[in-house]
Amino acid sequence: MVRIILFFFWISPFTVLGQEWDFGPLRKLEASINSPYEDILPMQTPDGKMLFFSRAASPENVGGKFTGTDIWVSKLNEETQQWSKPQNEKSVNDKGTNAVIGVSEKGDEIYLLNTTGTTRVQGIYSSKKNGNTWSQPKLIQIPGLSTVDFLGAYATPDLKVIIFSMNSEESRGNEDLYISLKNTKGEWSKPKNLGSTINTSGFEIAPFLSPDKRRLYFSSNGHPGYGNSDIFYSDRLYESWEVWSAPKNLGLKINSPAFESFFSIYHDSVAFFSSNRNRELSDIYRVAVFPVKEESEEDYYHYISDEEVRKLSGVIFDPVLYFDQGVSDITNEQKQNLNKINEGLSSKKDIKMRIIALKSGNGSLETYQKRLLNILDYLKNAGIEGNRIIFSVEQADNPVTGKELVRIRFYK
Repeated sequence: MVRIILFFFWISPFTVLGQEWDFGPLRKLEASINSPYEDILPMQTPDGKMLFFSRAASPENVGGKFTGTDIWVSKLNEETQQWSKPQNEKSVNDKGTNAVIGVSEKGDEIYLLNTTGTTRVQGIYSSKKNGNTWSQPKLIQIPGLSTVDFLGAYATPDLKVIIFSMNSEESRGNEDLYISLKNTKGEWSKPKNLGSTINTSGFEIAPFLSPDKRRLYFSSNGHPGYGNSDIFYSDRLYESWEVWSAPKNLGLKINSPAFESFFSIYHDSVAFFSSNRNRELSDIYRVAVFPVKEESEEDYYHYISDEEVRKLSGVIFDPVLYFDQGVSDITNEQKQNLNKINEGLSSKKDIKMRIIALKSGNGSLETYQKRLLNILDYLKNAGIEGNRIIFSVEQADNPVTGKELVRIRFYK
């Protein structure tokens, strides 16, 4: 019998994963916003009164029909709850590709991408509200950006975290998601790949972080989905930017056989995204968001017995690893056991693993964290995809004397 330990930064993925959402009927935004052209990347201000988006292939863009995208803005009529006819925000547009990738907490500053096909990107840009318009964009330098193929980004309202989608030497396929963090000196780190749990041999684009910076929404054609590109989410685990829960598809209320992307959610009540489900070019949709009643652990996971897994894999292995107290390194004997698991399950993609470290009364939490990360790294290096593995720390009511256990459970 075990009790799940609840810590702020280290808890069971079953309880750490953020709120599950359900969605109401989709509403395509007004025809004034959804033009005959390409309308993408909706970004709402925190007060909900303004909506920025990018429009491509419009003859009213600064560079005309055959250049990049321009930023347009629409204001909400609070009485009718209708969006006004959008205006081209010419103060921040040029002949390149322009997009709002974030809005400050007070709504008085926007963060921008501004790219061209011939100029190397040096960073993102900031523009501050100046009366009824916006100031000339100011460069925020970020090292190591790649402009091969597509470049996208999301900047958090406090401008301390930026998630990029780009194709670089570290990418696993097409565009991957990368993170850049600002240090106390105001300097930005070189973007770092978010790893194989998030990134696939396909593309991962259009990132968006929840306000608490714990849930990442993105679009991908590399994870199992319903169409050309689906919207997924993944939760950040125990304060790490490198360890994520297995991405989950938002489902058929949002995704379709077409191309869905640029999802953003506000106040846990409304979301926007782009889709070309009704025509060749994309339109912007709005959807109401509702919390889903939490399931029990047994309902959430469809566990498979150890004996059934042994039969399916054809390999005899031990689902329990024994550690001396305070030890986090994996022994050769444990590696051999993990190799057997990899040998039996590497080709059985539908079987996933939940790895549970059972904690004795006064053990160091850091030890269990390192222990699980060492197991995760070893299995991933052996060939098990990171998105097939989740893990947690749980309190053991009756710990084994002198030993601590890591239990591996299997589910579909």
